[in-house]
Amino acid sequence: MTISETLEYELKKYLAGALPAHAATDIHAALALAEILKSRGFAFYLKDLCPGSRDQTRWQAVFSKQGDEFTADHPDAPAAVCTAAIGALSSLETTDSLS
Repeated sequence: MTISETLEYELKKYLAGALPAHAATDIHAALALAEILKSRGFAFYLKDLCPGSRDQTRWQAVFSKQGDEFTADHPDAPAAVCTAAIGALSSLETTDSLS
């Protein structure tokens, strides 16, 4: 299984049919995923960690809610967004189970 397949498999556990197609490989789909989390109360930002570099890419995606941050860095922006989203969504599941 590739990293993108693994990320999308994990995300489907939390979002099922709401998961945008190809979220782990397409930046537009990853940003649509971020919008879903924003609708659930998360703040989101995506930062280029290698601005101006012609040969290196590294992206940091951050979801935050009520003082908790879920951060992921990856050379591919969609993978960073999906990885951070999994952390954020798993926190919702934990919170729900504690209620």
